Amino acid sequence: MPAAAVWGSVGDDEAVVGDIFKRYRQYRSWKSHKNPLVDYAYARLCNVDSQYLESDIDGECSPPNGTVVIPGCDEDEPVMPLWRRTRETISSPWSTWEMRIGWACPDDLLPPFEQAELRRLKIEPTATHRQPGVGGTVLVNKGIIGWVEPDERTFRTSLFDYGIDVVTWPVEYTWDFGDGQSLTTTSPGGPYPNKDVEHVYEQTGTFTVTLTTVWKGKYRVDEDEDHEWRDIDGTALTTTTLAPFEVTELRGRLVG
Repeated sequence: MPAAAVWGSVGDDEAVVGDIFKRYRQYRSWKSHKNPLVDYAYARLCNVDSQYLESDIDGECSPPNGTVVIPGCDEDEPVMPLWRRTRETISSPWSTWEMRIGWACPDDLLPPFEQAELRRLKIEPTATHRQPGVGGTVLVNKGIIGWVEPDERTFRTSLFDYGIDVVTWPVEYTWDFGDGQSLTTTSPGGPYPNKDVEHVYEQTGTFTVTLTTVWKGKYRVDEDEDHEWRDIDGTALTTTTLAPFEVTELRGRLVG
């Protein structure tokens, strides 16, 4: 079963977002707390070659001056350009409309949830097991079997004040057996007779097994009208350390 959902907030890293999203956030903030000295409007772009870009906010566009490129957004409708004007005081005249965002796709206006955000989530490491288990005898030249419980982890988090659902799952496992040997696999393994993760110790001694798990993820933004799950670029890592154990040698004893 998936792990219980976890609520948290990942850090807002302004350095990793583009100008389109930054400017859309300014508009979104203005919608929540409207400033009388600032005004926004959606309108078409009339031209691209004149000194000042013009819209059809105050009337029909003049004959086009240059080609206005409207992006293809797959099955989504493109979003019209966003314009802003300002004034110094309530009684001051408004400035000329300035285009803040050109034609854009709806996806461009959503927060990017990337590897840095994935790694800020507190992903609970995989439950990890070995045979023989704690209290069992591990014999030299006989070895151990390891496996994990590859459950998903679900999170409820926020980024730039957007509510976001995240699901993560393990995709790769690196077992360090503590004797200088390791194994990297995509198999979670399993108890005997499964031997996807098996290791034979050639010497006696005390050993500690460490497992590093690689996680992938996907996310969904509340304000996305399509409620689409999107893959997260990059991975996160967790580490699990098992209790130390002794590897012993079974010696025969003459009776007579």
